[in-house]
Amino acid sequence: MTVLTEEQLRNMPFIFQSCIEDHPRVQPAEMGRKAGIARHTAKKYFDLFIEQKVLHPPQMRLKICDRIAEYVYLLKVTDAEAFIPVLEAEEYVFYYCTLGGSYNLLFMSYNPIDFSHLKGYEQTVLSGIRSNYYVPPVENRSYKTAYREIFESCNRKVEPSMFEMKFEEFEWTEELWELYCDLKYDLRVDFTPLVKIYGFKSSTFYERINLFNRYCDIYVPLYPDGEDNYTFFYLLIKTDYQKFVVESFGQLPVFSTHIRVKDFLLSYVPVLHGEERNFLRNVISLWQQRGIIDSYDLSIAYWSDRINNHPGMPPPPPLPPSGIIPPGRNEGGAGKVYKSFM
Repeated sequence: MTVLTEEQLRNMPFIFQSCIEDHPRVQPAEMGRKAGIARHTAKKYFDLFIEQKVLHPPQMRLKICDRIAEYVYLLKVTDAEAFIPVLEAEEYVFYYCTLGGSYNLLFMSYNPIDFSHLKGYEQTVLSGIRSNYYVPPVENRSYKTAYREIFESCNRKVEPSMFEMKFEEFEWTEELWELYCDLKYDLRVDFTPLVKIYGFKSSTFYERINLFNRYCDIYVPLYPDGEDNYTFFYLLIKTDYQKFVVESFGQLPVFSTHIRVKDFLLSYVPVLHGEERNFLRNVISLWQQRGIIDSYDLSIAYWSDRINNHPGMPPPPPLPPSGIIPPGRNEGGAGKVYKSFM
C-alpha cells in the first residue's frame, strides 16, 4: 500500500484539477503520472475527492453568442421560498439560488422575465445578460500568503480594466444543444449511453466535445478543505478594475467564478469557515480604502438548484444596443437535483 506524505495529499487535488482543465476526460493514469503516483492510487483519490466535494466534475457554461444568451436576475423579495414554485414553472428558468443579504433571490433564464407584478416582489437589484465566465486558477497557498499578495498588488500601479461584453458567432444545432444539456454539469460521464441515444460514433462524440471547448467556458470546481467547510459569498461589485479584482481573487486558495452584468461584477467567492472577517478586512476593505472598488453588495447563499426542464434550444437574445448589452427588465417542473453554488 502506497503511503503518501501530507504534502502529496495537499498537492494532489490541485494537480488533478489542472489535468482535468487541460483535458476534461483525462484518464487516471495521466493524473497519476503528473502526481507521481500509480494509476489505481490516482483513481482512488480522485473518487475520494469527488465524494468529499474537494473536487467537482468538469462543468461547462455557455459563451454568450448571437444564438443563445443567459439572463441573470438579483431580486429582493419578502419571501424567497415563496418564489421557488414560480421559478420552477417558468419554461426558460434553469437555475436559482436563495440567499441572505442585500438580495435574497438569484436566478438565471434563457429569456427575459418580469416578476414585478407578483406579491412579495420588492426590487430588482440587477438584471441583464451575463458575460462569459471568468475563473482564475486556484493557487495552492495559505490565506496569509494570499492576503499578502493582494496587499502588495495594490501597491503597484493598477490600470482600469473591464471585461468585454460581446456576442460571438457559434453554430449551435438542436443536437449539440441537447448534448450540452446532458454534459453541462459533468463532462466526464460515460459516453457509451450517449452515443446510443444520439446514434453517432464515438469519434463524432469527441468532435462534439471539441466544439464545446470553443463554445463554452469549462472549469473544475476545487474546494481544498471540502465544499461544506466554506461560506458562499456572492459579491456584487461596482468597479472600473474588474480584471484586477478577478485576478486578485485568484490569489485565494479556493475556486471562484466571476461574470459581468451591465457594469457590475458578480463574484461567487467561497470563504473558509472562520476566515470570513479576515477576508472582508484584508480584501474588500483594503480595496475600498485604495479606491479599487466603488461599492459592493454582499449576500450569502444557502441553497441552490438547477431545474432540468430544458425545453429545446432557446430563442436568440435581442440585438444589443450599441454593441454592448440589452437593458435589464424592471430597472429604477421537472426533476430537480441539488448542486453547488456555481
